[in-house]
Amino acid sequence: MTIADHHPTPDANDEDSAKRALAGAPPLLPVMAATGEGAWVTDVEGRRYLDLTADPALTFGHRHPALLAVATEQLGRLTSTSTVVADDRADGFADALAALLGAEAVLPATTGRDALRAAVDLTLAARERTAVVVAAGSHPDLTAAGAVVVPFGEIDALVAALDDTVAAVVLEPVQAAAGVIGAPAGYLEAARQATADRGIALILDETRSGLGRLGDTVALAGTGAAPDLRVIGPALGGGIVPVAAVVGSRTLLGEAADPASVSPLASAIAHRVVEMLEAGEVQNRARALAEHLAGRIEALAGAGAVAVRTAGVWAGVDVDPTVVTAAEVARRLVARGVLVDVVGDATIVLVPPLVTRATELDWAIEQLRVVLAA
Repeated sequence: MTIADHHPTPDANDEDSAKRALAGAPPLLPVMAATGEGAWVTDVEGRRYLDLTADPALTFGHRHPALLAVATEQLGRLTSTSTVVADDRADGFADALAALLGAEAVLPATTGRDALRAAVDLTLAARERTAVVVAAGSHPDLTAAGAVVVPFGEIDALVAALDDTVAAVVLEPVQAAAGVIGAPAGYLEAARQATADRGIALILDETRSGLGRLGDTVALAGTGAAPDLRVIGPALGGGIVPVAAVVGSRTLLGEAADPASVSPLASAIAHRVVEMLEAGEVQNRARALAEHLAGRIEALAGAGAVAVRTAGVWAGVDVDPTVVTAAEVARRLVARGVLVDVVGDATIVLVPPLVTRATELDWAIEQLRVVLAA
């Protein structure tokens, strides 16, 4: 059975695609998902796939029972309010999140992009400066808006860019869009020190790496080197509703002009996510799963893959695109019941939900090994 036979996706240029009401290009993989549970999705024809494409929203998998329970309960109470009144879920969520992360204040937002934009805008206004520094390979929106770009992981280059026009430095602990590139040891701590010495805000964008993905709740946890602001994202919504937040300095977040709010439904689910993280079991499981993933997937280097990187429960597998593209590998894996994502032509990305079993990861990596060896 060919990939086309398995589940054809309309070509963006064919006649059927031209008749679709849904605008935009078709998805990468020829799968039409119908249901999901845990780390698995089932398509409209009843085929099951291990879903290693986890958007940050799916950190806790599909339809996590604890999160479904609180969502169902809240659906029977209140789902939305106008902005002129408060709801009885917002304060509890904000207080719990601030306590979990050792923050002074919380500014909820609907999306990670909204949260990052708010963090940058508030910092520019508070510092009364005009420049933002970002690392190459991340934050194209900020780069397009004129941000200063420095090489990721090179502290000397970062320090050299910190003149008296800079209000903030925005960094990711792991660069997702660059293909799962983790910050070198000591880099974030050195960036924290350099920015603090110059009165510049450090903003960590943890919308993809935060809330357990790397084994800790957030980056720099317990180091005494907390950033001024953290941006955390879709995992708060448990794969059910969009929720993000900026957490950190009350001095910076207190300048928000409008009351921060998300729906009562979103606040209820996010509060339950925080409670799950408070217990520490999520992080313990992630650390064990990360060690298991690294031990298994590194064997692919030199066996069809030209390089392999892991960062917590997250992996980037590079291929030689002159031999086979990452997209072609991803499509071949569909026929073997595994869903993965790609970055560019050369990198296959595995982002398992934290509820994935070690045996499931072993099976998926074996499917990838077979495809790479073909």
